[in-house]
Amino acid sequence: MSADSSAIPMKLPAALAGLKPLLILIGLAAAVAAGVGIALWSQAPSYSLLFGNLADADAAQMTQALDQAGIPYRVEQGAVLVPSDRVNEARMGLAAKGLPASGGFSLMEKDPGFGVSQFMENARYQHALETELARTIASLKPVQGARVHLAVPQQSAFVRDRRPASASVFLQLHPGARLDRGQVAAIVNLVASSIPELRAEHVTVVDSAGRLLSSPEENSEFALREQQLELARRIEEDYSQRIVSLLTPLLGPGRVRAQVVAQIEMSSTEEAREQYGPQSQVVRSEQTSEDVSRGAAGPSGIPGALTNQPPEGGTALPPGVTPQPADGTNAQAMAAGPENVSRQATRNYEIDRTVAYTRMPAGRLQRLSVAVVIDNLRTTAADGSVTETPLTEEQLARVTTLVRDAVGFDEARGDRVSVVNQSFLQENVEVPEISAPPIWDNPLV
Repeated sequence: MSADSSAIPMKLPAALAGLKPLLILIGLAAAVAAGVGIALWSQAPSYSLLFGNLADADAAQMTQALDQAGIPYRVEQGAVLVPSDRVNEARMGLAAKGLPASGGFSLMEKDPGFGVSQFMENARYQHALETELARTIASLKPVQGARVHLAVPQQSAFVRDRRPASASVFLQLHPGARLDRGQVAAIVNLVASSIPELRAEHVTVVDSAGRLLSSPEENSEFALREQQLELARRIEEDYSQRIVSLLTPLLGPGRVRAQVVAQIEMSSTEEAREQYGPQSQVVRSEQTSEDVSRGAAGPSGIPGALTNQPPEGGTALPPGVTPQPADGTNAQAMAAGPENVSRQATRNYEIDRTVAYTRMPAGRLQRLSVAVVIDNLRTTAADGSVTETPLTEEQLARVTTLVRDAVGFDEARGDRVSVVNQSFLQENVEVPEISAPPIWDNPLV
């Protein structure tokens, strides 16, 4: 039993030695086949994009036209590819046949036939508008595809019964692409400007993930809150980038971490103030008037019957003779009647007066809280060893001063800046080895 078992291992090397020529032939055949395949692949023409984002009807018409012209093509996910050296020829041939022709205002060029109703004409025109707007929006770099839906009600002859138009835009973005607020606003205004009586707040933009990119009600509480949060985020990012860009040349890339919290006053206030300075008085004008009056002597004597008697008859004087009073005392008494004196003065003073009108807009910075973490200084010796050195107190104070100046530190405002020196944890990241490109990627092959 043991002799048979020892004979089996001795037969295996002999059997393998017999198969060695066969294995060599198989290897040579595989190498020849691979070489032939690579040669054929390298000689095959390279394909370039002819048209992309095509509808099925457009793709079918284009492939049929390319078959008639004898131009090879490939169709991949709504895109038609042709050999690179025949792209211009294919485009000129398709343009001569009016392709691609489906959708957009090209539908209006076709003869609708006899007896088409006004409703169908309006529907075709609206569909053409939607298609043209979708193509325009899809030409943006972050947008892969777009669809536009318009809701244009039939207007009434009565002004009170008029209803506003509305629109919705669906966007298919490229993987990893994102639209900022400015680009969304541009799409909204593009659609609103293309439709009569369509306001921007009646345009809704949604992406393929179901996120609402636009706010239909710009003045709503939710929209205002989103704008306030966006403003605070941009201010914080701006301050953080200032700190990192300032300290990176001094400490090295990746050795500074900064976080900023900004308290923003979002309420707007208006104030009107009028102040007077009573201490500073200046006479602007002065007016003085004096009035003196004397009245005639009144009746005198004891009241009674004698005083009520008529005077005695007089004597006629010759011409040129002045009459003389009988008693001088009575004449002086008559001449000296009552005297009234009135004096009046008016002075107008100019008082210091200050009128101030102040309007404080929303978005005022109330307080800043800045936190900065700095890694230790690292030096590499000749033998490859790394030595960490923490920052001295003087260096840390200089960095703190730079951070305060970078963010506009204001102690009266209650700002706070904290700078901490702490060693960062070193992650052992394995760098993958970059393999050489395959031979078929070599442009010389």
